[in-house]
Amino acid sequence: MPTDIRIRFARHLKELRQRKGYSVSELAKRSGVSRQHIRDLELDVPQKRVTIITLEKLAKGLGVSTWELLRFR
Repeated sequence: MPTDIRIRFARHLKELRQRKGYSVSELAKRSGVSRQHIRDLELDVPQKRVTIITLEKLAKGLGVSTWELLRFR
């Protein structure tokens, strides 16, 4: 079962992506992270763990700092 931090990250990632107006496919193209991996990370019950390399790729794809991607409640 995912920890609370994984659920909060999933919600924050999805919120940032939607705020930018990106589809999952668009973020995948911009970040180099597969659509399926992004979908798995954004699930209400995340199916994947995120690595620091993936965090960096997602942040770059979203045009935010890695710290901003990790700044969630």
